[in-house]
Amino acid sequence: MSKPRLLAVILNYQTAEMTLRSAEAALAALKGMDAELVIVDNDSADGSYEWLGDRIAENGWPVRVLQSGRNGGFGAGNNFGIKAGRSDGQPADYVYILNSDAFPAKQAVQRLVDYMQ
Repeated sequence: MSKPRLLAVILNYQTAEMTLRSAEAALAALKGMDAELVIVDNDSADGSYEWLGDRIAENGWPVRVLQSGRNGGFGAGNNFGIKAGRSDGQPADYVYILNSDAFPAKQAVQRLVDYMQ
């Protein structure tokens, strides 16, 4: 049986540094899973999108940073990331929405997926 495919989405709005820390924790929690992380900047207009893209590239992290183009709120921003989906175009079995002020423990996401399975 193959591993469940997961898409994790972090929504950023003018909290770039905290979002980066959340992404770092998420990457540790997703390690070993068939998972991808997407950060959506919800039209922060404060340079967050560019700053996050630069930090992600500097760290060499496998994370996509997307610009929503408008701030439609929490739901619209997360839906933008979900609609963008995984980079291979294949559907995710699960979507994990993580607030930018949340920092999952290393086994938290795997335990959640195990429970859902």
